[in-house]
Amino acid sequence: MSRKVILLYGSGPNVGAAILKKFAANGWKTAAVVRTMKDEYKDSADLVLQADFADAQVIQKVYTEVETYAFESCSSDATNLFAAPPQNLARDLAVNTVGCYAAASSAVAGFRKLSLGPKVFIFTGNGFPTSIVPEQPGLGSGKAASAYLIETAAHALKEQSHWYFADERLSNGNPVMTDLSGEAHAEAYYDLALRKEQGPWNYTFVKGKGYIKCSDVVDHAYTPLAKLFANIGK
Repeated sequence: MSRKVILLYGSGPNVGAAILKKFAANGWKTAAVVRTMKDEYKDSADLVLQADFADAQVIQKVYTEVETYAFESCSSDATNLFAAPPQNLARDLAVNTVGCYAAASSAVAGFRKLSLGPKVFIFTGNGFPTSIVPEQPGLGSGKAASAYLIETAAHALKEQSHWYFADERLSNGNPVMTDLSGEAHAEAYYDLALRKEQGPWNYTFVKGKGYIKCSDVVDHAYTPLAKLFANIGK
């Protein structure tokens, strides 16, 4: 997957800001390098870095950092799956899975302090756990791993709390991709918060309709280790 990226050295509040704004409005990722970091520069681009332009080694380091940021964990094409450096995958997993785990851990600790009221954890997912998208190995791996955590919690903790991997779909069951509806999410999340029992952990829903069962969603067998080892040889 190709991406349009502008890296602007020596960005300032006038010419530089105008150039970045123009490119951003047309779908480009923007990175700016400034000599002195000021408050008005911090929101001028997707990524803003400070560097001494007189140091060639620093400039090369900046370029590498921007390249890593701009292309994230995507491979350049579907046939070059492992082209991105491992740290990109680590970053995607940190955001999508480690972050989910940390939030879930805090939620469980908080739920234990509540005697009444809904105890619901909802992770905003997508169709990646049920699809193979070769250009997005990091995002796909992260969402799939988080789906595993949510499905496990929906079984293991269902007596104490409810767990959902929310995935908006089109009316035909296909993923909405980037055409997400904030209103549909709000309605779905509110409905889930009021449920008395654990519902489908992979909550695939359609705007204006609510939950629909999608054929690509697979429910896995909940098998604690004791049961797993007990089944050996049977």
